Parts: sequence; structure tokens; C-alpha cells
Amino acid sequence: MRVGGFSLMETLIGTGLFGVVFMALFSGLNSGVSTVRSTRETLRATQILEEKLDTIRLYSWDQVATSYITNKFYVSSCPATLPMAVRPPGTGCVYTGVVSIVQAPITESYRTNLKQVTIDLYWPSGGRTRHAQMNTFVARYGLQTYIY
Repeated sequence: MRVGGFSLMETLIGTGLFGVVFMALFSGLNSGVSTVRSTRETLRATQILEEKLDTIRLYSWDQVATSYITNKFYVSSCPATLPMAVRPPGTGCVYTGVVSIVQAPITESYRTNLKQVTIDLYWPSGGRTRHAQMNTFVARYGLQTYIY
């Protein structure tokens, strides 16, 4: 009478196949989580850039044209209002921003009444430094004077 069962070779092949499938699943999950993290960081960087540019647009021409605006700033990814015990693990990334205000790169007659504001934002992510940039123009008498 024969007793059914698996041979050693069949068991090893099945275990190896299970290991390959498990590693593919783990790799896919890891890739998905890192993509979500990267997207979250990029979204936060965009929010910081927009907030800073909107704030600069509220300044008067004299404030923009002089050294009133600091050229470097730091923003935490997790609000400081949250106590350390409540913050999600792995948070605390610090975004470093650099503001540069230069004469507008145009040749028109109103060139002296226009400044170009560029904000570069850097933050560490996954062992490397990521970068985002936004720029806008600030006019002495408002952009509506030149558009309408």
C-alpha cells in the first residue's frame, strides 16, 4: 500500500515559490508606501511654497525691494503644536527654504517696477535631498496696471 505525500524536492520547490511570491508582494507594498510618502512630502512642499509666496504678495513694494524679507526659512513637516507623544512616528522632516528677490529678467520700460521672487525648498527624503521651486513677480503698483 502506497502512502501519499510530498517528496523533499516538491516541498523545496513549493517553499521557494512561496518565498518568491512573498518577496514580490513585500516589494510591491514597500514601493506603494514609499510612493505615498514621497507624494505627501511633495504636497507639503507645494503648500509651503504657496503659503510663502502668498505672504510675500501681501508685502508692500518697499518691503519687497529692501532686505525686509529674510532669505532663509525653516518649516517643520509636523506642526510644532502637536506634542512629541502624539506625533506620528517618522515625522519631523524639516523643509529649508531660500528666498531670492532679483530684478525682473525683462527689457520693457517698467523693468524697474518689477521684481522676480524665487523660492527654493529643500528637504531630506529617503537618504537624499529633494528640491522644489516656485517663482512669481511682484509689481510696484500691482500687476493689474500692466495687464489691463
